[in-house]
Amino acid sequence: MKILFENFRLPGNQRKPGELYLTIQEDKVVDLSIYPSLENIENKVDCKGCYIAPGLLDLQLYGAGGKVFSEGLSIDDFMAIDQLHLAAGTTRYLMTIPTLKHSDILEAIVVTKEVLATENTGCLGLHLEGPWLSPKQCGGHDPAIIRRPNMDQLKEIIQAGKGVIKLITIAPEEFQTEDLEWLLSTGIAISAGHSNATTAEAKQFFNQGLRLSTHLYNAMSGMHHRSPGLTGATLTDDRVFATIVVDGIHVDYTMVALAKQLKKDRLILISDATFYGMEKGISHYYGQEISNIDGACRNPEGRLMGSTNSLLEAVRNMVRYVQTPIPDAIKMASTYPARFLGEVAYGQLATGKVADILLLDEQLSLKRIFRSGKEVF
Repeated sequence: MKILFENFRLPGNQRKPGELYLTIQEDKVVDLSIYPSLENIENKVDCKGCYIAPGLLDLQLYGAGGKVFSEGLSIDDFMAIDQLHLAAGTTRYLMTIPTLKHSDILEAIVVTKEVLATENTGCLGLHLEGPWLSPKQCGGHDPAIIRRPNMDQLKEIIQAGKGVIKLITIAPEEFQTEDLEWLLSTGIAISAGHSNATTAEAKQFFNQGLRLSTHLYNAMSGMHHRSPGLTGATLTDDRVFATIVVDGIHVDYTMVALAKQLKKDRLILISDATFYGMEKGISHYYGQEISNIDGACRNPEGRLMGSTNSLLEAVRNMVRYVQTPIPDAIKMASTYPARFLGEVAYGQLATGKVADILLLDEQLSLKRIFRSGKEVF
């Protein structure tokens, strides 16, 4: 079935509504041009002057609507989280798990495999944020189960997670050189995060092949003019991507602007959504009371515990508070993460790409959502 989208604006393109046409067939984009497809069109979508954009791709989300996947490790929770983020414009994502016991990591892999076997999901795989992190930069992770790598257990996880684990955040300084080299050789994307690495160590890890830093500025060795740490090394290495949480809480907007100026197309928005959809007040997470005060979720020790934002809210914040042009802000949450992951079928509206499509008004509020060519909300 072919569907023709008309009367839209493409962010960054000067053509007026009605001067461009997008055609999809089944789950793929087949044409984007000034000429409307005339053959075998079974449906037309009048976009009513809205922006048309690719669906968003989130490299790090945990939960929504009071559910966190890693707590129950259930398919029902997984799919509920999927649908809540889909309704907010995130059509593809990596489900993320924090530092867990070894057996729970293996169970998370099993459940994710089952989810990936279904058709009604935007999940591209798992992001393991931990457990091989620095105790000095634990953030909201449980310091009692953060651990140095046991290679037998690590290899068991990698073997069980073939085709499922797409990203692992580690503190690389906690690894022996040969063990880190082995992990990099698996082909899984490895990121430096929750790390207390020195500047020299960080540069060494980037030379070894690490190409990402997780939630820039947060839970990593900070930037001082005589000791730039992992933060400074990340900002000044053009080979390295960085993810960042832009909710106005995790990072001051001035520092977001600095990162954008330095990293350009290697700065990726993530939601880090753990309590997206959570009402103000008290929630519970692994037996801890989590307070939500104006969107800042903290445990009893005052540590930030993820965010309450959707990825689209981060895009809006980039436009409103960092003065990022709309096309670039959208790419930070679609094209750039897809490029980093090597998931080239997503993150663009171009011939042959998967038809994940958002219609947005001038305030970047959602009007219609399509995943794999099907309207979902």
